[in-house]
Amino acid sequence: INDPVYCYSMLLKKNVIILIYLYTVLLYSKAECYNLDIENHVIFNGPKGSLFGYSVLLHSHENQNWLLVGAPIANSSSNQAIVNPGAIFKCNINDINHCEQLPVGIEEDNSCGRHCLAEKDNQWLGVSLSRQSEEGYIVACGHRWKNVFYMHKENQHKLPHGICYKISPDLTFQQTLTPCYKDHQRKFGESYGSCQAGISNYLTKDLIIMGAPGTFYWTGSVLVYNMSSRSLWAYVDNENHVLFGSYLGYSVGAGHFSHPDSTEFVGGAPQHGQTGKAYILSFGSTSTLEIIFELSGKMLGSYFGASVCAVDLNSDGLSDLLVGAPMHSTVREEGRVYVYMNLGKAKLQELEFELVGSDMYSARFGETITNLGDIDDDGFPDVAIGAPQEEDLQGAIYIYNGRKRGISQTFSQKITGSIIGNAFKMFGQSVSGRIDVDGNGYPDVAVGAFLSDSAIVLRTRAVVIVEVSMILPPSVNRTKPACTENGKPAVCMNVTLCFQIKGRYIPGYIGLLYNLTADVLRKEGFPYRFYFIGNGTSNGTSGKINALHNRMSCVTHQAYMRKEVRDIFTPIQFEATYQLGEHKVNKRDSSHLQDLKPILQQREGDNNIVSNKTMFARYCVWPNCSTNLRVSAGLVLPQSHKGKSYFALGNGKTIMLNVSLFNAGDDAFQAALHIRFPNMLYFIKVLDSEEKHISCEITEQEQPTVGLDCSVGNLYINSLTRVNVSFLLDVNRNSSAGDLTITVNATSDNAEDTNLQHDNFVSLVLPLRYGVDLNVHGFVSPSLFVFGEEKEGPCYSEKFNYTFSVINVGLSKSPDTKFKISLPNSLAPHPYQLFNALDIRSSLGQCHLLNVINKTDDDKCDLPKATFLEDVVFFFSKTGKRFMYCMEEDDLCLNIICEFGEMDIGKEAIVYLEVELNPSVLELSPGRAPVMRIQTTATAFPKNDPYIIKLQDNPFTTIVLEAHHDYKPRHGVGLFIISGSLLIGLVILGLLTYILWKVGFFKRKFTTEKEQQRRESWDYVDKIKDDY
Repeated sequence: INDPVYCYSMLLKKNVIILIYLYTVLLYSKAECYNLDIENHVIFNGPKGSLFGYSVLLHSHENQNWLLVGAPIANSSSNQAIVNPGAIFKCNINDINHCEQLPVGIEEDNSCGRHCLAEKDNQWLGVSLSRQSEEGYIVACGHRWKNVFYMHKENQHKLPHGICYKISPDLTFQQTLTPCYKDHQRKFGESYGSCQAGISNYLTKDLIIMGAPGTFYWTGSVLVYNMSSRSLWAYVDNENHVLFGSYLGYSVGAGHFSHPDSTEFVGGAPQHGQTGKAYILSFGSTSTLEIIFELSGKMLGSYFGASVCAVDLNSDGLSDLLVGAPMHSTVREEGRVYVYMNLGKAKLQELEFELVGSDMYSARFGETITNLGDIDDDGFPDVAIGAPQEEDLQGAIYIYNGRKRGISQTFSQKITGSIIGNAFKMFGQSVSGRIDVDGNGYPDVAVGAFLSDSAIVLRTRAVVIVEVSMILPPSVNRTKPACTENGKPAVCMNVTLCFQIKGRYIPGYIGLLYNLTADVLRKEGFPYRFYFIGNGTSNGTSGKINALHNRMSCVTHQAYMRKEVRDIFTPIQFEATYQLGEHKVNKRDSSHLQDLKPILQQREGDNNIVSNKTMFARYCVWPNCSTNLRVSAGLVLPQSHKGKSYFALGNGKTIMLNVSLFNAGDDAFQAALHIRFPNMLYFIKVLDSEEKHISCEITEQEQPTVGLDCSVGNLYINSLTRVNVSFLLDVNRNSSAGDLTITVNATSDNAEDTNLQHDNFVSLVLPLRYGVDLNVHGFVSPSLFVFGEEKEGPCYSEKFNYTFSVINVGLSKSPDTKFKISLPNSLAPHPYQLFNALDIRSSLGQCHLLNVINKTDDDKCDLPKATFLEDVVFFFSKTGKRFMYCMEEDDLCLNIICEFGEMDIGKEAIVYLEVELNPSVLELSPGRAPVMRIQTTATAFPKNDPYIIKLQDNPFTTIVLEAHHDYKPRHGVGLFIISGSLLIGLVILGLLTYILWKVGFFKRKFTTEKEQQRRESWDYVDKIKDDY
């Protein structure tokens, strides 16, 4: 708001509380008051129930200003015999109580042609009004004027041809136009029989453009009457380009679409295909108009084309086009206006946005669109758009300003019937402009409110265009005081504000109020570095200055530097805001109209602010006092494997990021390190942060990448200074393995040459890995058995229970862990199966056999027996051992796989395996041995992944089941051994006998000597007997 006190001065006097409230509201409703003055409006009232205000037209002739108002159902003051013919009133703007009816359309002669008899009852004179800007001619129409010739003669329908009146600029002469009348035309609807010409009209140069929506069974047409040649041109739809019932001509206009010097015409057809169209037409051949461009509506029932306005929004010499769709509905009939910019040669392009007003329920925004001329003196024409049904039929108009790029997307001012203090109805149904009624050089605006039988003139306030500049010294030398403060030397600078009034001439001095603020861009948390003495020691001051049109007026303030300024790098920016002050102009005696206070122009992107900045003088070695920051960084990781460092997920330790920042250039002010890392990392702290003056702030915490911005040093990093910073980081325990990127970027607030910035950035890779260490243990029960015994029955088996334990003792969880058990399952070279798995159970996951062989009991028992000779040889063979084991991917083994899935740190999985062993397999020959050592292998391993580090290569365990043969010979072998032993004993006996015989052992000499010895002993034996 440029002048809220002026806009609402009458209300603000009531209460201070209301003042505060309204000022707050105005801050949020900037457009409520611009340069259309709403306090000093002029109201004209017409006859009750006459629809006075259905059309309005500002008119000026020979220094006399008028408001012409159409009242379509007013009674004629001159001819009471006509029933509600409608009337045109002229209202003297200098006399608010005086409106008089023009003597238009009340002629006594009803003859209008050879086959024409006029009926003026209910002709709706005043339904449309237009004015020629060059000479001031006026056209007023009544579209319900009827030819009743054939009704009286042949009892045919009345023919609503419509009538228009060309009125002279002095409002004293009129010329009748009935463009749709044709001799012998008698059928209603056919050709021009019911054309209703004049429902809309537009007057430019010597051309009168009239809409005739009832032509050709309401296909519609646009009629152009040349006042100079008195020729009529019309659009005739011979090729059925426009659909029946389209109402072409419901709205009309004209502009320069093909060339700045050409004239083309616009016609709206709001009922075309129920979506509506707008056509651009030009002169064709044989008094006809032809379509050269068309625009289509977008929504059913929107009434696109109900209003059109050709206006050069960007002042490029070509007309642009606004098309209203007042019944466009989001909820109900809020209304829209579409903007089309002229690309040249009548090629129009729609802007990306639509004008919506306040987008209010049933407002019918876009019911009327009017070119107001340049009311804000920015060189671009402005438009008013009516929303007559807004706020329960109170109505409103919206002011949109032309711009170099087309038109402002938001309105600059909204005026409603309630704002100007009256309960108007249908305010905004008609709008007129482009006439200066109070002589201040700005076009004013008239608005009709026909349900209140009223018309209102709103005057335009003069717009003050202020060119403001601020002059500062190029630099400030803080070592050379140039001023004194309290008798002491002080560093200061002069701040000069210069104002110049531009635009249209405004008499007298224009008061300007300003507020000047120092050091507005100082670093957050730092005190302002300059202040003004006149306002204590504040960094702000205010003042006022009187300026004249096109003359430069300047004022200078001294700003003093505070002591102990620490920030000498940030520019010193001053900012001034300004607004209008007092402006007194002597009241004119010739008019009752009160002079209006000027208002500051609202310019695109301009908020009445001017600023400038300077710098502290510095003495530097490098060009532009450039810094030269060099950054290096490294990661200290808690684990390593085979000479490579990594971080083991889940180990609970932290990561240290060591950053070294070196300034090889001039002093760096407010140096900062910007660290970016994935959000699975957490920042813990900076080591020795207070000692090294490190302060960090986390940004973008909710994003995939977390930002850590750290200020380094106590404001400065001096030239040739190195700062080492250590950051502690942690890793989210739920993170996945992979390579994370950490980037470090060094910046400062002062400049660094582009060619020196290549070493400001460093990127590091953090390897996150799973450190897996699996321990495997196992045993079998029983661990030894004897085989070879003959049992009852054809065959038998031995049962064994294996127990395995797998524990994750590593640094991380073990993903997708598997466990493989391999049992040697055949005695080479025989194919027979040694084991049969009876039961497999696991405390974690599940297990299954990899190579299942279905066997029957017959298969187990039906094994080949060793031959008698093989048994004899085995019985007498040397005692030995045979080892049975499995090779990798060995098909001769019984392989079992267990899938444990994810094993957390310390997790244990136990596998129970029950098997039966067929001892008969161990007795197969060849291959059997007295001692068989059956070696089972069990291995645990995670999935193959480059991000998994196996701290042990394939951890495994072996379990040995030992089998001993009983060495009991079979029945046949035993008989064989006994028989063989007897036979061998007899052979040996025979040999011994033979040898004894050969050596004479059996000769008689020995027998004789023995007998002799026996006899010699007899004497001794007898003597003893005799003594007894």
